[in-house]
Amino acid sequence: MEDNKKMAYDYINKYQKENYDRITIIRKRGEKERLTQIAKEKGFRNVTEFINTCIDEKLNRIKK
Repeated sequence: MEDNKKMAYDYINKYQKENYDRITIIRKRGEKERLTQIAKEKGFRNVTEFINTCIDEKLNRIKK
């Protein structure tokens, strides 16, 4: 069972490495919890989805 989990994680990590750029952001202590709470309240699956949506909305406004 553990081998299957490891294989799944390895596959996911490989896929992400090949298809996505990783961007690290640093926020003040406590902001992660605040962002997580807001994301959940607004119906996002996770903080990453919330942050990506915020970035996309801002980029769309800049383009206009």
